[in-house]
Amino acid sequence: MMMQIELYFAPLEGVTDVWFRNIHARLFPNTCTRYFAPFFTPTKDNLLTQRDRFALSHENNHGCIPIPQIMGNDPELFLAAARELTAMGYDEVNLNLGCPSGTVVSKKRGAGFLSETDLLDSFFDTVFNDSLFSPPGVSARMRISVKTRLGMFSIDEFPDILAILNRYPIAELILHPRLRTEMYRGEIHSDMTAHTIQHTNHPLCCNGDLFSYADVLALQKQLPKMPHAFMLGRGAVANPNLFTEVRQALAGETVTPLTKNQLQQFSDAMLEDAKSRLSGERHVLFRMKELWSYWITLFEDADADRKRMKKATTLSEFCAATASLFARCPLSPNPTFSPDR
Repeated sequence: MMMQIELYFAPLEGVTDVWFRNIHARLFPNTCTRYFAPFFTPTKDNLLTQRDRFALSHENNHGCIPIPQIMGNDPELFLAAARELTAMGYDEVNLNLGCPSGTVVSKKRGAGFLSETDLLDSFFDTVFNDSLFSPPGVSARMRISVKTRLGMFSIDEFPDILAILNRYPIAELILHPRLRTEMYRGEIHSDMTAHTIQHTNHPLCCNGDLFSYADVLALQKQLPKMPHAFMLGRGAVANPNLFTEVRQALAGETVTPLTKNQLQQFSDAMLEDAKSRLSGERHVLFRMKELWSYWITLFEDADADRKRMKKATTLSEFCAATASLFARCPLSPNPTFSPDR
């Protein structure tokens, strides 16, 4: 019998926020095992902003309590923020070692922290010696999972990084097998995913360029054994039914693809949500243009409506373009999603 594979929704800043997660969980229930919230960065003056607290409050997350993700390199601030999360009812936090943004990396956070291996080792030593995380196992009040890249400039950096990660009782390792310099471009280093699964005892979650169920199956075939989980991000925003398709494909079942009716329901729900809470048509239009930049990739012969959406300056113009798209264009049986998106 095939092991049950966990499927995670990756955090995308400005996209997979609390409102997106709630609507996805309502319209596509029980398809995603866990949602990861976009990162926050604790500071001495503000461990969690009011916006962070709202987004992470259990009462505001309906059927999809997320895993909070912290960006930072200060163990004391990390611990203080983790204690705040414990008080909010959380028992796991994710450390972001993968963000490649220049403003993040320049502060030695995200993927930038990977170049400071001595500091990274010291960070984990301090954190795992704290009473919140130690002793590991059932006695610990909080668990840490880690989302990482292979390094900053060369895959030769990764053995030292992995050796550090292997020394500590990390709950789960989520690997995006690219370097910081590669951002989200070019082929992933799937050979390094295979290497990692053979050289760590941590449960491994595979992430990176998984835009379709075919991508997941192709990666699975390259690995020496089944990973603990797959994390889907941009592909799952583009196709909110992707988790169902991946589960069916991994189980050897007939895949039930996304329908236009499902996508229209999702789009309509996101539009009504944006109109109910955003001030001004411009902000609603911006939100919908961002989402449709993903969804448009699912359609065939969509260039004309894509241009109309891009040029729209009013919500009515934009909605007319989406209505035309749904009426005129079929969903592609093999949609192409650009890795540069």
